[in-house]
Amino acid sequence: MSHPNDAHYGIPANEIARICGVDLATARRWKRGASRPPKSAEMLLLGDLGMLDPAWRGWTICKGQLISPEGWKATPGHVRSLQMMGATLGTYRRENAALKSAVSHLEAERDKFEDQPSPEAWPIALK
Repeated sequence: MSHPNDAHYGIPANEIARICGVDLATARRWKRGASRPPKSAEMLLLGDLGMLDPAWRGWTICKGQLISPEGWKATPGHVRSLQMMGATLGTYRRENAALKSAVSHLEAERDKFEDQPSPEAWPIALK
């Protein structure tokens, strides 16, 4: 019988067979503890990407999502969109810089003009 510490704990035998590309009978042997799955099968079942590259330690793949060590989830579509989001963010930053420059220029121009007198100083108010 599988133990909670086993990579395959809680995963049905037919799913283990599908994920690991093994016969259903092999997956059942692993489940009941008659034999141990190889490390490669455990890696597939855990979905831990750190087994492939240490830089990805703690990152997993589960149910079609990439999951960070902090629990943030991303679908393949999210990952594919990162380049476009980066390009869009760059465009917004450039536009923001241009607008800030235009505002600074307008503020400098505004400072060249005299302030309008307050209503109390209007000739009509002095009467």
